[in-house]
Amino acid sequence: MKKLIIFLCTLTIVLSSLILPVSAQNYIGSVETNDVKLNCQVDLLISLDDGSVIVERNADKPYAPASLTKVMTALVVLKNTEDLNRVMTVSPLALESIAGTGSSTSGIKSGEQMSIYNMLCALLIPSGNDAAAALAIEYGGTIDGFVKMMNDTAKEIGCQNTHFDNPHGLDTPTHKTTAKDLAIMAKEALKFSAFETIVAQKTYIMPETNMNKARQLVNTNFLINSAYVSYYNKNVKGIKTGSTENAGRCLISYASKDGYNYLAVAMGGDYRDSDGDGIEENQAFMDTNKMYNWAFKNLKYEVVTREGQFICSLPLNYCWDSESIRLVALNEVMALVPQGNNSESVSFEPYDVPESVDAPIKKGDKIGKAKIMFAGQQIGTADLVIAEDANMSVLLYAKAMIQRVTSKTVFKIIFALVVILVVAYVVMFIISNNRRRKKRAIKMVKYNELQRNTQKKK
Repeated sequence: MKKLIIFLCTLTIVLSSLILPVSAQNYIGSVETNDVKLNCQVDLLISLDDGSVIVERNADKPYAPASLTKVMTALVVLKNTEDLNRVMTVSPLALESIAGTGSSTSGIKSGEQMSIYNMLCALLIPSGNDAAAALAIEYGGTIDGFVKMMNDTAKEIGCQNTHFDNPHGLDTPTHKTTAKDLAIMAKEALKFSAFETIVAQKTYIMPETNMNKARQLVNTNFLINSAYVSYYNKNVKGIKTGSTENAGRCLISYASKDGYNYLAVAMGGDYRDSDGDGIEENQAFMDTNKMYNWAFKNLKYEVVTREGQFICSLPLNYCWDSESIRLVALNEVMALVPQGNNSESVSFEPYDVPESVDAPIKKGDKIGKAKIMFAGQQIGTADLVIAEDANMSVLLYAKAMIQRVTSKTVFKIIFALVVILVVAYVVMFIISNNRRRKKRAIKMVKYNELQRNTQKKK
């Protein structure tokens, strides 16, 4: 009976997984509607509210990040700065380090004096490699010293596949990271209000310095600039663009709408006409908008597990009334799923659950957990509790104890020895009894002879 119950429970879970919607937690197929594809080499969309992964393609693959590197550059500076108004002087070595690269700059000059805040603006808004090098020397003593700080920080915050060779993102064979690691860096950087403010600005007026007049910096992220109709997305707040020959077009950003918050990474994009309007578009921008637009339109928090919802049954020992006990969800669980899906659209995979339960047991006792699965992906976890009381039968318990004891090898050995001893005792008793009979018979014979001899003498 126990095996039958376990089989039926397993069969229920398997069959329920077969009737789930065809979409998966990795919603690439759903985002790519009407033959409009995601065209970057790397795409990642995660919820900033609960960390769930919505779209993922090559997100664990090390890839050249171009100027997305500057997210880490800014993070190291922010972690090591108490006063963003402190004024620093641009080292001539900083400009020398990027001379001849033809890379993007913010127009700072050797010997120019600027606050750390304004240097971060020069770093993040127009993506100034000159600002990256200047900050690296200011905080690391040398560029190599700062790069070590970058790599150390990456490990500290949990990045798994990241190695930086420079603070700006110019291509080198080993300067690589992953979309998932970039998401970790961005979430860490967004904890600083200064970073959040800077990356959200489409333009910034750089104040006059000792070597430059006041000037306007323009953000390279066209998604936050309404002048770029093809790309503008009013829900996007930042964060950073990147572009090199090896990395292609890259963008890391975040967006908020109606209380829902997402972070997107797109890497390895090119320019192509992907929407049939005759104009080639930056595919990092296009992929990002496709992911955001689909998520905001389709995903909602739904109750995927009701309080007291049946999850599975377990065999029950020592109880007259039932051979099984039901496990139910302790609390209501909500998760981010396509609208229209709810607790009837998920399946459960119990774990940390015993093979059987012994009575007595009370309603509400915690027994393990269950993964909440939606179309093959875990979207949450439910604590499991006993659904009803179960009393113990003393007779069944005693019977089980006897069976348990008698089934043990030691008991069998002892029992065999006792049987042998009993048999030996019986045999010895019989032999001894036979000997006593023989002795009695001999005595009788001798007594009879003695009686006859006595009579003859008389």
